[in-house]
Amino acid sequence: MPMLVTDLFNQNQLSPHLSKQALFDLGVARQQAVPSRELAAYVPVDRNPLDLIAATESQMLPDLLALRHQRMGVSPFTFFRGTAELMEHDLAEQSHSGIQVIISGDAHVNNYGFYASPERKLLFGLNDFDEARIGNWEDDLKRLLVSTYLAGQSNGFSERDLLPILTNVTRTYRHGVKYANALTLPERFYFSYEIHDMMATIDRISDDQPHKISTILEKILKKSPQKNSEQVIAKLTTADEEGRRYFIEQAPRAKRVPQAIQDQLIRGYHRYLKNTREDVRIYLTNFTVDDVIRYAVGVGSFGTHCYLMLLSGNDGSHLVLQIKEALPLRASLTSLSSDRDLRLAQERSAGRRIVTAQKTLQSASDPFLGASHFGHRSYYFRQFRDMKESIDVTKLDLESFGIYTATCAFLLAIAHFQSPTAPIIAGYLHHQKPVDDTLADWAVQYAGQVNRDYQIFINY
Repeated sequence: MPMLVTDLFNQNQLSPHLSKQALFDLGVARQQAVPSRELAAYVPVDRNPLDLIAATESQMLPDLLALRHQRMGVSPFTFFRGTAELMEHDLAEQSHSGIQVIISGDAHVNNYGFYASPERKLLFGLNDFDEARIGNWEDDLKRLLVSTYLAGQSNGFSERDLLPILTNVTRTYRHGVKYANALTLPERFYFSYEIHDMMATIDRISDDQPHKISTILEKILKKSPQKNSEQVIAKLTTADEEGRRYFIEQAPRAKRVPQAIQDQLIRGYHRYLKNTREDVRIYLTNFTVDDVIRYAVGVGSFGTHCYLMLLSGNDGSHLVLQIKEALPLRASLTSLSSDRDLRLAQERSAGRRIVTAQKTLQSASDPFLGASHFGHRSYYFRQFRDMKESIDVTKLDLESFGIYTATCAFLLAIAHFQSPTAPIIAGYLHHQKPVDDTLADWAVQYAGQVNRDYQIFINY
């Protein structure tokens, strides 16, 4: 019987109850069943990208779609970022290792960034989990590889420049798998990539040669602590004559919502409070809700129901929470379109899926992260822009770009190893150096498909 979409995050799949060595041996056996050359063999796809995009956008806000298309149309890379459903659909047609872990589902190079730990340390890692699910480990790596190629093309790098970088991304992922597999369970669980550690790693990788990435990291280290709710307040709000603050409307991106929607958001906030950590719930009793506004973000998420909530503390301080819609996994939207009960079941669980994945794959998470649902839609709450920063890959020179993408690959391996089944990956990749080149070739071929889809999109 085929698995229902509501089972795609069934964590019982990740409870093998075997020793690490037994799991490793399973990976070696899996390599015999699905050799690396088969895993990296490109299978051409046959579908209309516009149909899949339309299925996703049927769940989005119509008045934002024109601006969403404008953002997606900037380049093949931005189109790739905004259409995770296409690759999710196409990966189903490719060969699979069958080795299941919790994956990001959208591990492209712009979905890594800096964020604050609860102790206010600046960490680096995956930072987008809307497409997170239990899936084949190679799906994340393939998306990282294709995004590396497309982002590199946007930077003006040639295929000759990019092929060694692609090869190194997979090589670094393999080395990261070997490194993570050698860690004890506590060492894996507490692993964190603090910015100073990252800078030290980059210094080792770059042999003390100066790169733009080092300068960028220094700027991030100085700037990120200033990114907090008070900065958001200064930028996105104004005050009335009585001193009460409210969000500034800048339609269509920032738009006021009807009172009925505000009431739904308030009820969703109180449901979130009941389910969040007790210390966070107690802390938030110091705050009252002043205002909410619809506020669109990102590329792939642009067009979803997304809001900002302004809270004021009893001491005059402020907190801004983002309330972001948790859509069902994109590839499932078409199959669910005729089954309302299944759609509602998945929509209600989508926020919990995303929150669970983020807390698992990140070395530390926002303490305000939590799920809720209202109005037949699922949402997750998090603090908005709290010390969050990213590296603009378009400003990196070729060598810095290679260092950055390799760092992403290493952290992807560490993230995958939070799943109990991950030692199977180590067995599968043991002595598999040829996969570095073959997956690079797969990525170049799939990037060609993205470019063809992009042309169809911009000419529609």
